[in-house]
Amino acid sequence: MTKSNEYSFEDITIGQKEIFEVVITESLVNEFAKISGDYNPLHMDANYAQTTKFEKRICHGLLLASFFSQLIGMYLPGKNALYMSQTLNFISPCYVNDKIIIKGEVFKKS
Repeated sequence: MTKSNEYSFEDITIGQKEIFEVVITESLVNEFAKISGDYNPLHMDANYAQTTKFEKRICHGLLLASFFSQLIGMYLPGKNALYMSQTLNFISPCYVNDKIIIKGEVFKKS
């Protein structure tokens, strides 16, 4: 089962951190394609992906971004959190079987 925190506003401290890891499995990529409807061959077709600069299938960027929801809703602050916005820049590809690290740190409270 996934960790679940329930910090109150008062309990959260500047500098507080949470971290977890996820292995991007073929199943995750396939399930995300079903949910999103994005079957781009860069994500789904190993033969096609070999012909590109990436050389193998890459993970959907928004699959990676979806772990922010887990970070906020389950880890920091957890229950009762509402995720309002984000800005993304994808600077490196993520491949099937890569392990990603999701980290969050409190810089400010308001």
